[in-house]
Amino acid sequence: MTSQQRFLSILIGVVGVIGSSLALVGFLLKMRRNGLELPATATTQAFYQSVGTAYSGGFVAGFSLCFFLTLLAVAVGTWFENRRYPTAQPTESLGNPLVSPDRRG
Repeated sequence: MTSQQRFLSILIGVVGVIGSSLALVGFLLKMRRNGLELPATATTQAFYQSVGTAYSGGFVAGFSLCFFLTLLAVAVGTWFENRRYPTAQPTESLGNPLVSPDRRG
C-alpha cells in the first residue's frame, strides 16, 4: 500500500466511521424515543413492515460502521508497520512452481 493509498484509506475510514456512527446513534435514539412511524392502516403486515424498515436502517448503519472500522484498522496497521520497519524489503515470491512440470500418472 503506497502512502497516498494509505492516506486516502484513512481519510475514507474516518469519514465513514463518523457518518456511520451518526446514523447508528440516530437509529438508537429513534428506538429509545419510540419514534417508529405507525402505518396508516393498522394491519399486522403493515406494522411488521414498518418495524422491518426501521431495523434494516439500523442494520445497515451498524454494518457500515464495522466495515469502516476495519478499513481504518488495516490502513493504520500498515502505516505503523511501515514506520516500524522502514528498511524492510518487500517479500519476494517463491521460485517454486505450484504445479510440477513432470506428470506422473
